[in-house]
Amino acid sequence: MRIGFIGTGTIATALGQHFDTGGHTVSYGSRNPRDHEGSVSIADAVSSAEIVVTAIPGRAVLDTLEEIGEEALAGKVIMDVSVPLSADSELLFPNDSLARKIQEKYPRTPVVKTLNTMNVSMMFGPYDKVARPDVFVSGDSDEAKATVKSLLTEMGWREESILDLGGIETARGTEHAVFLFFAAFGAVKSPTFTISISR
Repeated sequence: MRIGFIGTGTIATALGQHFDTGGHTVSYGSRNPRDHEGSVSIADAVSSAEIVVTAIPGRAVLDTLEEIGEEALAGKVIMDVSVPLSADSELLFPNDSLARKIQEKYPRTPVVKTLNTMNVSMMFGPYDKVARPDVFVSGDSDEAKATVKSLLTEMGWREESILDLGGIETARGTEHAVFLFFAAFGAVKSPTFTISISR
């Protein structure tokens, strides 16, 4: 599978290295490819990809996607792992979600929200770190969600821990959980946890 990352930071490189090892074709898109070894322009990373991962700050996602353009994104799956906070750590879309706004603007591009409720250190091999991890998935397209779930399985998530919340409107719940994440991080003094559902 061809996976294009918008971004070259910690999350992009961690996910990218894992997918590359798993046999996928990975590209990293940067606004300044000359400053990031191994990267290409964002347009090039997206054009060659089947799955586009938004591994940049949430406040930059809508503007970046607009620069890429609707035609260039059509038919691809957007895997949105971003956290939509302002520079002052305020939620950008209270009572709504970035993921839903992306889907509304790009109806030909199925959006799947996932991995936004945990630190990057918990995204791989979670059972080596905690007993009952959960990862959430939101999206309108069952086919796109199945594709993303298969990637999560490759990352070490078991089927019973991948909780499909339903349509893209449910991404509001996980995006708003960012403050619970920060509060829990302050309480346990470690990023080694997930927000999970006891059942």
